[in-house]
Order: sequence, then structure tokens, then C-alpha cells
Amino acid sequence: MDGLFIYKDKKYIDQVRGTSILSLLARNDDMEIMLYEFTAERPNSITPGNTANLMEFYYILEGSILIEDGNKTVKMQKGDYFYVHDIKETVPFRTLTDTKILYITSQPVYNLLYTYTDELRNLLDKSEQKDVYTYNHSNRVQDYSVKIASKLGLSGEINYTIALASLFHDVGKYFIPDEILNKASKLSDEEFNYIKKHSTYSSELLHGKFIEDISKIVEAHHERLDGSGYPKGLKGDEIRIEAKIIAVADSYDAMTSDRAYRNAMSPEEAMSELKICIGTFYDKEIVLALEKILIEEKVLNN
Repeated sequence: MDGLFIYKDKKYIDQVRGTSILSLLARNDDMEIMLYEFTAERPNSITPGNTANLMEFYYILEGSILIEDGNKTVKMQKGDYFYVHDIKETVPFRTLTDTKILYITSQPVYNLLYTYTDELRNLLDKSEQKDVYTYNHSNRVQDYSVKIASKLGLSGEINYTIALASLFHDVGKYFIPDEILNKASKLSDEEFNYIKKHSTYSSELLHGKFIEDISKIVEAHHERLDGSGYPKGLKGDEIRIEAKIIAVADSYDAMTSDRAYRNAMSPEEAMSELKICIGTFYDKEIVLALEKILIEEKVLNN
């Protein structure tokens, strides 16, 4: 029938997977209807749009979230809804459970929001396929990083930047030659200098695609407190808290993963190494926060 459009069996006009799943259900010149799907305990946020008079409507179909309204936090669950119109600052929220939200916008935003995310996710998948020893590394680093930020009681907005920056922190490895990434013996100085470029490559890929903070955090995730890191040799408070968190999460996951030149460390051994480097490489509160998380999850003994 003319004018009737039917989609069954989870068929969508389009869908993209990033830190969440966004499915485009319907669109015309003036609006879009989408389904947003989030996993539990994940930070997110609604950012001010560049389009005048944009209204965004959110109806919770399943699950529950915590949304920050100024100085208060509001719990919302199935059947609740909210909308934003002409917001001037970021509105952070966090999922408490796996959550599905019906998302309606008064103007088309789908391509603007997620075309580049899909491209980055594809590039991230390709980079992890290149490095056979770090499959799913970025997802694990994101998981550790978000949990550490939550354990430290950082704001919802910082949680969101950490979620994105930690997921894409190694995307620049796509441009590192396979023979260097997967070399079974010790790297030469020249090869290691090539590896060190990946944080800059990652930052350049993210520049202009998210808020500027994301690319700056990613660039600094190999900086160290004593200035021995790269690419800029930043020290102490010159390094953003998000980058310090990702550094600990990244190092822990690297140590507990098999590599061509060594077997994986046990969680206990890796935590011992992190503690030895407190104050020189890593922030004490962050390392101890990770330890508490691993104890709570029974990965480490108390």
C-alpha cells in the first residue's frame, strides 16, 4: 500500500554499533525516529547540537538510567521520558541496567551523530585484527577504565569521555606495520619509535569527530607521572585524569594478555607490577581503585 512502510524481524533502515547501538527506524525531512540500545553501567551524555531549534525526545522502553539535572541526579526507568531543546551544556547520564530508549529528533541527526563512529569502529576492528595478541583489548580497557572512573566517583561527563577515549585509544595501530606489531623478539629502537606513533595517530583520527577532549586524552594515554612517557613527556598534573586512568587499565590488560615474546602475567603479578610503579608511572588512587574492583569481582584475593 502506498505510504505504508513495514519492518519486521529486527530490520532497520540503518544501524551502527559503537559504544552503543543506534538503529534508524523511520525518517522524513523534518524528523527521525531511532532505537538506542546501551549495556549496563555505561556512561553517556547528550551534547548541545549545532542546529537551531533541535528537540531530542527520549522514551525508556526497557531498563533504567541515572540522569544529571544540575546538582541532582534523577533515576528514570521503563515508561519515563525526557526531552531536551536548545541545551547549552552537556547532560550526562549513566545506564544502571541494559537499556533501550526510543529516540526521536525534530531534525535529522543520525548521519551527523554516527557515520564517523561507524568508520572508527571498523578501523578499530581492523587494527585489532592486525595485532593478533590484543584481540578485544580496547573493549577490556574501556571496561576497566569506566569501572575505575566510577569507583573514584568522577562526574558523569568524565565517565563519558573515558568510555569513548578508552575504546578508541589504540585505533591508530592500524597504521603500524604488522611485522612490528607482531614481532616475536625485542623491538629495535627504530621499531619502538614507530610503535610510539600510534597514540598520535589515534589522536589525529579522533580530532574533530568528538569533543576535543577525546583526542587529547587518547594522545596522552602513554604519558607517565615522571615524564618518561610519550609523545610529549608530560609529568604529574600535566596529564589529565582520564589519560592516567586509561594508562593503568591499558597496562594491566597488556600485562595479563599473552604476547609473542612472553606469556601473560597472572592478575596478582600484574597488580604487583602496577604497585611498584606507583608515583613514577601510575597514580596511586587509580591503581588502588583497580585493585578494589578486581577484589570485588573475585579476580584477586582480598
